[in-house]
Amino acid sequence: MWHVIALNLALTGRVAVAIERAVQERMGNVRVAVIELTRTGERCDSVTVAECEPLVALPEPGSRLGRPIRFILAVGDTRVGSVVAKLTVTGTAVRSSHAVAHRENIDADAIELVEAELEGMLLERLPTMAEIVGAPARRALGAGEILTTSTVVVPPVVKSGDKVKVSLSTGATQVTGVGRASDSGQVGDLIRGRPIEPPRPQGAYYRTRFGGGRSMNGRCQAVNRERS
Repeated sequence: MWHVIALNLALTGRVAVAIERAVQERMGNVRVAVIELTRTGERCDSVTVAECEPLVALPEPGSRLGRPIRFILAVGDTRVGSVVAKLTVTGTAVRSSHAVAHRENIDADAIELVEAELEGMLLERLPTMAEIVGAPARRALGAGEILTTSTVVVPPVVKSGDKVKVSLSTGATQVTGVGRASDSGQVGDLIRGRPIEPPRPQGAYYRTRFGGGRSMNGRCQAVNRERS
């Protein structure tokens, strides 16, 4: 009975909200419904994880929609549990209206904008029509396929060497500065960057998930490492 109660709380509580937020941070303006959660009820001090605040859900790398996804739950730097979730994700996507050959540049009349349930794709932002028109196909495409960065060559929003604005948050403390991207990536990607100001120890780096544009705020994900 306790497990049933915990499950009902999780589906309507902060665990579900944290999962929805995690998917939307990576995919953009999509609608997320948590339809099933398992392995709930782990404890954060004296309360269930559904009551921990603020709760962050981190999907396992390589997770795809349409399959159960494992999320690590954390409060600050402390892991407080994990859940396996089944999700329904819907949103606006670009779909091929007819077949496109491998490496063929995609014309505007070859695609259409649709509202669809998204399945089988990574948790990453979907390319827009403006980004897809004129871009080459990574492989042969059939009619009716939802187009993603795995099927279409979309230029990165941030390129290695670009100067970017970043912000690092730890608890109630936030530090902002200017850095230079060490990797290329799309909106929502996790990439490495090196600080320009203020100075940092040699070999130090941070990992930032960008929110849009070439000069922007970011969420710092990883660490300061020093070489010996």
